Amino acid sequence: MSKFKKKGKKPDTGGVKKRPTILKRKLERAEKRKAKKVSKAEFMVKKFKKAETAEEKEAALELKRMKKEQNRLDQEKQKARHVKRLAKEQRKQRNQQLLLANQEEEKNIKKLEKQLGLKKRKSKNLPKSFQEDGLDYLLGPTGAVTFEGIEESEDEMGGKSEDDNDDDDPIASAMLSSDEENDHEDDEQAKDEEMEEEGEESGDEEIEDNHTEEEEDEDENDDQGEEEVEDEEGGGGGEWEDIYGRKRSKDGGIIKNTDSANTQTGNGESAVSAGGKYIPPAMRKAAAAMDKKKELERLAKQLKGNLNRLAESNMHSIAVQIENMYSSNSRNDMNQTLYNLIYLATVSPVLTPERLVMEYIMLITILHANIGSEVGAHFIEEFVRAFNNKYSSTDLTGESGKELDNIILLLSYIFNFRMISSKFLFEILNKLADSFKTKDIELILIALRSAGFILRKDDPLEMKNLILKIQNKATVSTGGEDNSRVQFMLDVLLAVKNNNVNKIPNYDPSHLDHLRKGLKSHIREGNFVTELKIGLKDLEDADTKGRWWIVGSFYAGNLVGEKRGGAEEPQGGDQGKKKEEFSTQLLQLAKKMRMNTEQRKNIFCLIMSSEDYIEATERLIKLGTKNQMERDVMFVLLDSAMQEKVFNPFYSQVAIKLSSMDRKYKISNQFSIWDKMKQSRELKSGQLINLAKYISHLIRERSQSISVLRVIEFSEMTKPNVHLLRTILCEVLLMENLEDMENIFQAVSESPNLKLYREGLRLFLRHFLLKKSKLDPSIPFHTLEERVKTAESCLSTPGSKLKL
Repeated sequence: MSKFKKKGKKPDTGGVKKRPTILKRKLERAEKRKAKKVSKAEFMVKKFKKAETAEEKEAALELKRMKKEQNRLDQEKQKARHVKRLAKEQRKQRNQQLLLANQEEEKNIKKLEKQLGLKKRKSKNLPKSFQEDGLDYLLGPTGAVTFEGIEESEDEMGGKSEDDNDDDDPIASAMLSSDEENDHEDDEQAKDEEMEEEGEESGDEEIEDNHTEEEEDEDENDDQGEEEVEDEEGGGGGEWEDIYGRKRSKDGGIIKNTDSANTQTGNGESAVSAGGKYIPPAMRKAAAAMDKKKELERLAKQLKGNLNRLAESNMHSIAVQIENMYSSNSRNDMNQTLYNLIYLATVSPVLTPERLVMEYIMLITILHANIGSEVGAHFIEEFVRAFNNKYSSTDLTGESGKELDNIILLLSYIFNFRMISSKFLFEILNKLADSFKTKDIELILIALRSAGFILRKDDPLEMKNLILKIQNKATVSTGGEDNSRVQFMLDVLLAVKNNNVNKIPNYDPSHLDHLRKGLKSHIREGNFVTELKIGLKDLEDADTKGRWWIVGSFYAGNLVGEKRGGAEEPQGGDQGKKKEEFSTQLLQLAKKMRMNTEQRKNIFCLIMSSEDYIEATERLIKLGTKNQMERDVMFVLLDSAMQEKVFNPFYSQVAIKLSSMDRKYKISNQFSIWDKMKQSRELKSGQLINLAKYISHLIRERSQSISVLRVIEFSEMTKPNVHLLRTILCEVLLMENLEDMENIFQAVSESPNLKLYREGLRLFLRHFLLKKSKLDPSIPFHTLEERVKTAESCLSTPGSKLKL
C-alpha cells in the first residue's frame, strides 16, 4: 500500500474532473442519436406540410388562370362568330351585286355579238379576230376552250329573263352554295379577278366597238380549211365554198364560174382576184408584204399583252403561252418580235430597274432551255449588235443617256443565268478597260456590281488580270471629275477581289439567287440551260463567218486547227501518242508509285516530265475537269509529295496554281487532304512530315483556309495527329509577315459553324504546342510564344468560353 492509503488521504488530481465511465458515455451517445432522429423527423414533417401548402396555392392559381383563359377564349369565339355573320351578309350583298352586274354584262355582250355578227357563224371554233386582238390568253395556256363552249355558257347565263327570281337562277344558287361551303375561296377569287382585270387593262388594247367591213370579212373567212361559208340570209341557192376555193351547190356539185376561177402563177400566188381581175406581180408582192406586216403586228400585240403582265408569280403560265406561239408561228418572227419588245421595254434613256431586267432575262432563259439554244443565241447576238452600235455612236467622255448602261446590265444578267460563259463578259470588260473613258468606267461598275462575284468564282485568274489592268489604267488617268468615279470603281474592284459583299453599297444578290433556284421548276424535265461558250469576237463575226454554236448553221471559219471561243479541247487525246512521249523509266516509276489507272499514270508522267510548275499546270489544265479528272490530279500531287524523302514544294505549288484557276481543283485538293489526315495512324514519320509541310504551304499561300484542319477531333487526339498539327501550326505561326499570319487565323474567327473548332484550336495552341521538349530545338521558343498569343487573340470571339 502507498503512503496515501496509510494516512487515509485522497490522491491529488490537480483540479481535473473525473472521466465518466464507458457505459455512461454509450448511454449519452444513444440519447443524442435518438434526439437527432426525432429532430430530423420533425423537420421533414414541417417540410412536407410546407410543400403541401405550396402545391395547394399553385393549384389554386392554376385553376384561376384556366378560368381566365376560358373566359378569354369564349369572348374570342363570340367575336369570331359575329365577324363571320357580318362577312356572310357582306358576301350575300356582293353576290347580288355581282349577279346584277353579270346580267348587265350579258346585255352588253349580246349587243356586241349582234353588231359583230358572231351569232351567224356555223363554225364552233373561235374567230381569228379574237386571237388577233390579243385576247387568246384568256383561254388559258393551251387555248382549249372552244367557241361552242362559250356559246353554251352564254345561253345558260343569258337564257333567263330579267323578271326571273334570283332563287331560280342556277348561277346565283351555285354562287351562294359555293360561298357557304368555302368562305375563304371567294375572297381569293375576287382578288384574282381584280388582278386579271388590271393585267388586261395594262397588257391589251381595248376592243373597238365599230369594226370595218374588211375586218368583218376577215373574221368570217378565216380558217378556210376547217370552216364552211354560211348560206345567205335570204336562203339563195344554198351555195357554199369548199376548202379549195371551189363553189359547190347544195347537193355538193361543183359550180363552174370562169369569171371567178382562181388561176395560180408559177410562184404559187393568185394572179386573178376573186372578182376576176388580173393582179400584176408588183401588186401581189405589195399585198403579200402588207399581209406579212399585219401578221407581225398581230403577233407583236399578242406578245406585248403577255410581256406587260410578266411577273415572277405568273412566269410559268406566260412562258407556256409564248412556247405555244413558237409552235404556231415562224421561229425567226417570234425571236425578232420578242427581242424588239424587250429592247423597247428595257433600253431607254433612263436606267431600267434591275428586278425588271432579271424577270425578262429569266423568261428568255426558260425559252432558251425549253425551245432551243438558238433562242438565247439570237438575243445575245442582237444585244451585242445594239451595244456596238450605241458604243460607237455615243460620246464616251461626256454625259449621255443610259442606253449603254441598260444593255450592259442585260448582258450581265444573261451571264448570271448561265446562257453564256464568262469569257464573253471578260472580253467586253477588257474592251472597256482599254478605252477607260468616263462612260467606260460607269459600264465597268455596272458589270462588276451585277456579275463581279460570279465572274471571280468562274475564272479567278482572268479576274485578277482584269483588276491589274484596271488599276494600272486608274493610276495613269487624271481629271478632277473622274477621280471620285475611279476611286469608287477601285473600291468595288477591291471588294470583288477580296470577296467582300458588304463593301459594295446597295448590293443584294438575294433576289437573283431566288430566281435562279426557281428557274428549275419552269424548265421541262430532260431540258437544261445550255451555256454557249462563245466570245465577243465570234458574235461580231457572225454575219461574215457564220454561227458555229447553232446546230445546222453555216460556218466559214478555219475549222482545222482553230481554237473556237470557249470550245474545250478533247480530253485525254490519243493515248498511244502520249505513251510514246514518256520514257520507259518514267512509266515504270508510275507503276512503282501505284498509279493503278491509266488516267493517274498519264497525270503522273505529265507532272514528272515538266520543267517547272508553270508548265505542269498548263499541261494539266489541258486535260479538262470532266470524268472527275481534277480529283485524280490532286491525288497524284499529294501522294507524290508524301513519297519524297525530303519535302519538295513543287507539288504544292502546282496545286496552288490549279486551285487559283478553277475552284473544282481547290475542292478536290481539300478532300484529298482530309482523306490523308484520316489515315494519319497508318503513315510513316517522313510521310507525316511531308503531309504537314504540304498543308502548311497551302495555308500560308491562302490556297486553303486553316479550317481545313477541322476534321481532326481535338477530343480524341492521337500521337500522329498531335505531331501533324504541331508541325503545321509551327510553320504557319513562324511566317515572316505577321499581318499575313493574323489574317489566316482571323478568317475563321467569325463563322458560327466553326465555334467548336476555334475552341479546340486555342486549347491546342496553349497546352500542346508550347512544350520545349516536343519542339524542334531550331525553333525560336520566345517568338513562337508571342505568335501563339497573337493567334489566340485573333481566334477569340465575344462568345468564346476559353478566355485569355
